[in-house]
Amino acid sequence: MHILRAEHITIEKKDKRILQDISFKISKGDFVCLIGKNGSGKTTLLKTICKIITPDVGKIFIEDKDIKTLDYRTIAKHISVVFQNTFNDLNFKVWDIVLMGRMAHQTLWQKDSEADENICLQSLRETNTLHLKDKNFSLLSAGEQQRVLIARALSQDAEIMLLDEPVSNLDIKHQFEIMDMLKQINKTQNKTIFIILHDLNLCLQYANKILALKEGELLFSGQTKDVMIEKNIETLFEVKAEIIDNQNIILKR
Repeated sequence: MHILRAEHITIEKKDKRILQDISFKISKGDFVCLIGKNGSGKTTLLKTICKIITPDVGKIFIEDKDIKTLDYRTIAKHISVVFQNTFNDLNFKVWDIVLMGRMAHQTLWQKDSEADENICLQSLRETNTLHLKDKNFSLLSAGEQQRVLIARALSQDAEIMLLDEPVSNLDIKHQFEIMDMLKQINKTQNKTIFIILHDLNLCLQYANKILALKEGELLFSGQTKDVMIEKNIETLFEVKAEIIDNQNIILKR
């Protein structure tokens, strides 16, 4: 049984097809990178997976359950999401933001339990943000904010983590810190990571599976070593590509 499955997802807006007949399967513990040029439909697909957008055609399944039959609280128990620029300028303490991840497991007006707080503390430790617990989120650096948002997603205790370009606004050092942290979470907790990335070298180093979109179509999908080859990259991004030692991709005009 696959933990996440899409069947023939098609989305149209104003007579324009944003996604065209997208189908894929993801197993528990996969680290999946979604790649493609800007405007290829990556974020739309991410939002469809977590039921923010309803497809015109097709279905999304979580552990063989059609998400159309699931309420948002149930979906949140299976999927946590880290979108770009979430909460960045809001006046919350880090602790309060991480506690938000527990809402899917609580009834209305229920107070945070000791178990909830312990899960949040552990999430802060795993993302190296415990020392920021009482800080104002809006005053943190971009790298710190991103780690806190991942801590919130971890506290949600979902099997699948969706992340929309979590390193796009970070310097190289912090990009590697975030990616190393996600890979550690992937390995130690067997969480399924589904991440949109622009940096193809990071995809090559961290992902075991790739989904590649072009103009709303799933052009390539499969194991990283099979998808991330020069001719596929050239087709996707319309530039020359050279892969060195199966580790580094050089793009040329």
